[in-house]
Amino acid sequence: MFRHTDSLFPILLQTLSDESDEVILKDLEVLAEIASSPAGQTDDPGPLDGPDLQASHSELQVPTPGRAGLLNTSGTKGLECSPSTPTMNSYFYKFMINLLKRFSSEWKLLEVRGPFIIRQLCLLLNAENIFHSMADILLREEDLKFASTMVHALNTILLTSTELFQLRNQLKDLKTLESQNLFCCLYRSWCHNPVTTVSLCFLTQNYRHAYDLIQKFGDLEVTVDFLAEVDKLVQLIECPIFTYLRLQLLDVKNNPYLIKALYGLLMLLPQSSAFQLLSHRLQCVPNPELLQTEDSLKAAPKSQKADSPSIDYAELLQHFEKVQNKHLEVRHQRSGRGDHLDRRVVL
Repeated sequence: MFRHTDSLFPILLQTLSDESDEVILKDLEVLAEIASSPAGQTDDPGPLDGPDLQASHSELQVPTPGRAGLLNTSGTKGLECSPSTPTMNSYFYKFMINLLKRFSSEWKLLEVRGPFIIRQLCLLLNAENIFHSMADILLREEDLKFASTMVHALNTILLTSTELFQLRNQLKDLKTLESQNLFCCLYRSWCHNPVTTVSLCFLTQNYRHAYDLIQKFGDLEVTVDFLAEVDKLVQLIECPIFTYLRLQLLDVKNNPYLIKALYGLLMLLPQSSAFQLLSHRLQCVPNPELLQTEDSLKAAPKSQKADSPSIDYAELLQHFEKVQNKHLEVRHQRSGRGDHLDRRVVL
């Protein structure tokens, strides 16, 4: 089968635009088999065949799995972003690159079929590998608007899909080095979208860092789209996925940054329905003095969840600022070109 894979790949990718869910599912099963079969394992994937494959590789500038060790150029402990794909072969990364390229060139495919395709891939392959590799590719994406949109789509899938339950649990506590590396890799790509970055911190219970991020929002360009995403995040906080977060509001003394982060979101919102929803939730936060019992008074004070020593949160915050500055620069360039065109029309 692998003798003809390079010629089949473009056809299989094109089939993802089919209107039938059943056809797409069968197509994904074939692609997943190609990407995970030991028969396709090579030390070096070699040149990509076909114009589509070559173009995508050159545009996205993504290292191959065989050269994954070159990805960690920052030298920061715990920030390795090379995809952990022990059961995948050389075609897996090709598939991820070209799938994102299809989403980039066909926005309708991303909007209509994207969540279905990614959820099914997480079932057919390894969900961690899917998200790790896509985040790694998006970190090098030059189309910042697409990167932001794709990150938002991936984040929504991560937070709401039943297929991602185990991956969410893996990220929730960050107890292992693997989960910490995954968080760092996702974080660095999630920085393309400020609100999704905060939601990732909520998911991983990094409440202090979430508060630090929200403090930076005052330096960002607040747009209608930005406020709409904050609105959606507030709606998500009320969903079952964040039940643990809402219960932690009962422990006021040990979760001050969670409360401050939520109040920060509240201050960002106009007085809309989302504002009222979050305001009512925060009104339910109890007075810590009223919750004290004899046992709690006798017990030693419980410390907050300690930051993982292998994660450099200061460096992550700097990376967030750097990425957002790039987005701001691109938006201003587009705005400048628009003004220039308007002046030409007037003349």
